[in-house]
Amino acid sequence: MSGTASATNGKRRIAVVGVGKRVREAVLPALCAIEESFEVVGLYARTARTLEAAGREWPVVPLSDLHDLKDVDLLYVAVGKDAVPSVLQQLLSLGASDTDLLIDTPVVRFRHFRHVASLSGFRRVGVPEDCAFLPWIKPVRDCLASGVLGDLDELVLWKSGYAYHGLATAKTILGADGVRRASRKPVENGLFERRLHLDNGTWATIVEPRDYASGWVQVIGSKGSLCDQAREAPKSLHLEVAVQDGLCRSLRVGDHVAELDEAEASLTAGDPEDASVIARHEAMKRVGLLGVLRNVRDGGMGYPLEAAVEDTVVDYWLERLGRYRATPVTDPGAPLARCLLSVLSRLGG
Repeated sequence: MSGTASATNGKRRIAVVGVGKRVREAVLPALCAIEESFEVVGLYARTARTLEAAGREWPVVPLSDLHDLKDVDLLYVAVGKDAVPSVLQQLLSLGASDTDLLIDTPVVRFRHFRHVASLSGFRRVGVPEDCAFLPWIKPVRDCLASGVLGDLDELVLWKSGYAYHGLATAKTILGADGVRRASRKPVENGLFERRLHLDNGTWATIVEPRDYASGWVQVIGSKGSLCDQAREAPKSLHLEVAVQDGLCRSLRVGDHVAELDEAEASLTAGDPEDASVIARHEAMKRVGLLGVLRNVRDGGMGYPLEAAVEDTVVDYWLERLGRYRATPVTDPGAPLARCLLSVLSRLGG
């Protein structure tokens, strides 16, 4: 087997483990949109069945019937959080050192943190965090880079960022690699506010719970701001979507435009014509997942594993304690913290 593709047709040979909503509504549609580069060689779950997704019927094989990985170049694991440790052990028992792994967020539950170490048994590991590849992020970042907003003050995700996914979106928009410190507190009307101070000095606020139908995004700078069209801010640059024949064709912030190609546009059907960018979140996530797969096709591995693990740990402490500060004993990127977190996870079951 080739290190990156099938020797016969040049495609990555991918096996998908899991057949839940994520696979049916996002993974398989995205794989169909890039089938010139990926060949689905197997779809696995606990039991055999026939799955309908992306306008096709897919035979599902019991995972227990997968006896080796010699014909699999890439694994995509999207199973229930509690099933992750056992599924990883089953796949590793087949000999996975020549196989890449994409594993959905949150990678592992906090109480299963010790199993992160087992991921070294795969050739490479990445995370298909589509919220870091949302197609509207590029025109927003291009706008920020142009300097038109001046010095960056704050990113606000109002009901438009969920848990570790929201952390990934904020870090990606602001060009940060990690979280220095964070807090979570209740505010008015049953809402909660997360404040993030990132490692490049930028700040983000995420207001929960998520409600993409009414949510919005805003970036505030010293010279101006930009926001999703759902936000009432007439003096701001607007993040806008152009729709034709029911499909998103482009995303724009001022002079900065991201054109969607046919494969991307094909994943955006189903929203009302006047829906805002944030209200189209599920469609944007499908396009983002296609972006992840294109990144993998081109030699990447999507969202970095280390970043996704940090998002999970930060999210856990915010939910449990309402605060987080990166130190050698809390930052999962630090050796001491990894050791302590592994011990804690053993105590937690």
